[in-house]
Amino acid sequence: MQIVEQYEEPGVGILLKYKGPSVDDGSMDVYAAAANMVAFSDYVVAATRQLYGDVEVKAEVKAFQHGSFETDLIFHVVGLGATVLTTTPDVRSVLTAVKESVNLFKFLKGQPPQKVEHTDQSNNVTVTNVNGNVIIVQTESLNLTMDEKAGKAAAQFVGQALSKPGVDKIEIQSEGQQIAVATQEEAPFFHAIVDETPVVEQTIQMGLTIQEPSFKDGSGHKWTMWDGEASLQYAMEDETFIARIDNGEAFRKGDVLICDVRFTQTRAGSKLKIQRTIIKVHDHRDGYEQVEFDLGNRDE
Repeated sequence: MQIVEQYEEPGVGILLKYKGPSVDDGSMDVYAAAANMVAFSDYVVAATRQLYGDVEVKAEVKAFQHGSFETDLIFHVVGLGATVLTTTPDVRSVLTAVKESVNLFKFLKGQPPQKVEHTDQSNNVTVTNVNGNVIIVQTESLNLTMDEKAGKAAAQFVGQALSKPGVDKIEIQSEGQQIAVATQEEAPFFHAIVDETPVVEQTIQMGLTIQEPSFKDGSGHKWTMWDGEASLQYAMEDETFIARIDNGEAFRKGDVLICDVRFTQTRAGSKLKIQRTIIKVHDHRDGYEQVEFDLGNRDE
């Protein structure tokens, strides 16, 4: 007969704190706060299970205060002779996974990694984002970030919470030490990241009318353009053209860009999506210029 031993590891409090005018004056919605509380607990539990899959873990709300709440994370270990796990659960490792995952959401800017590589014999991976920048994190931190359930939880307690007026920032703390932070500008990056598979890619030259340019940091320069039939968003990746604008080249709504546009169709599960990217601007034409048409000579 096998003896199953059970024991609990001591809990450590993990504090989620919101900051901003709505928090200061007490007008933060209580129902939204409750949903955030549940989502944050789900996220912390997901982090634990990425590290210790065979551990039962519960996240209990230890305290709820003005604009913040603390989750007490308690491991409930069940094992044959308490030896089924190769390592003893450690809350510090969970905090590291949470910290790296939050930073990874911001680093990826809501997009799947361009490339993931195991660099050595350690548990670390090198992650490259769509801009070609590189970060090194633990494998479990990457798995947590790419986990759909964890992504939906992060969308609730970070993304949706920071999209509300009057909530400027969140902080995650433990034992008085800051673990992670996210600001209102970074809210759009927190959602379930779906790894997409390219289906078709092609580049064509076309004219597009400027409707709404964007130079906001972190937006990926998403310009709203008119193609003659529809108003759509295009990622502006011609840094030379952006530099010309920064150096004072005049432009206005209604101007026409003759440019190379890359169309990339991707699939995530059963869903298809098209990404439009301006990779090179060949010509910038004043929208108020009259276009000359050669109609030829016509006999009266």
